[in-house]
Amino acid sequence: MFIPIILILISLNCCNAQVATCKDDGDNNPPNVVSSNIIKSAVNPVWAQSAQNVNHDREHSIARTLAHFIANNGDIKVLAYSDDPPNLPPRNEKSKAKVDNRANDAAAWFVHTVPKFLAHLGGYSWPAAETPKGHMFLCLSLNEAHLNLVAKAIRYQEPFIYANNLSPELLNQHVELSNLITGAQIRVTPFLEHAKFATKAAAGAAANIQAFGKHTKSHSDMYAKVLKNKLAANIRIWAPSDTRSKSICKGQYQLRKIASPMQFAGSQVSREADSAKWALVEQKNTVCLTTNDYTVGEKKIPGAAVCLENAGVYNAFSAAAFIAMRLTETIVILVLFRSCTAQVATCKDDNNAAVDW
Repeated sequence: MFIPIILILISLNCCNAQVATCKDDGDNNPPNVVSSNIIKSAVNPVWAQSAQNVNHDREHSIARTLAHFIANNGDIKVLAYSDDPPNLPPRNEKSKAKVDNRANDAAAWFVHTVPKFLAHLGGYSWPAAETPKGHMFLCLSLNEAHLNLVAKAIRYQEPFIYANNLSPELLNQHVELSNLITGAQIRVTPFLEHAKFATKAAAGAAANIQAFGKHTKSHSDMYAKVLKNKLAANIRIWAPSDTRSKSICKGQYQLRKIASPMQFAGSQVSREADSAKWALVEQKNTVCLTTNDYTVGEKKIPGAAVCLENAGVYNAFSAAAFIAMRLTETIVILVLFRSCTAQVATCKDDNNAAVDW
């Protein structure tokens, strides 16, 4: 069976960097296996088929991005958390996020939806059971000054940390990182976190990022309560839902569920076979990558959303959202934002060259 995977690769940078990075593929793409489509930084970004399969252990974007995570590089400091970590039984069934976060002069935040993936210093290993499913990867490279904002948003997801080699010096500089590692409890209502920061391209164009974290105690729906209201806009969502969680057509802002199946980047996608979850924020050129289903029970489950304001990426997603089709596909998303000089991580194209916006 042909299982396409979609990768989004974007680099927004303002300076030179050598970082443990979001990178692109690098070899031929055999048929009838996991494959991927990529949208890269350009004036008018479009989907293109990538050159390598993500279930291979080298020369594709995910393996290259995580090269310093699976190998012993003393210059790269790592924090990794997952509700279903590699080589361990599921630890926190309430949590939906699976993230590798590494920090030095700058930080790369790598978020994904694949269970049992990826072991720190354990080599690259793709879980075969996940091949028939869609998955999402999101990689952000950001200024160290934003670490507290990101760490606080992660705290609201109540994560289980399975790898950590952050230095005491770094933790002393970033209180929220320390709180994340020590498991400091969140006691203040409304048990929602909304972080904002921006990256800048070489030409000076800013990419605005908004990260949301919701705690179990918030009892909030990620879509109707958090995204629709916080972003003050109509939204269209792609996520599993139940019969009680319907489209919302009344009120100042509406919420509509994207019909399944649909056509995405030239492939047919079914919601039931797709682990990727996202929302389109209308009239704001914004796409939010999310971790929660749209169900009543999800109000009691912590979660996250990372929202990117970019017209090209928004248009690529909206083309699918407004045209419903049939059958199945899988989605994996890889995004990088780089905003400062660092010795940690970068987006690479098929030839392993750095990609600039």
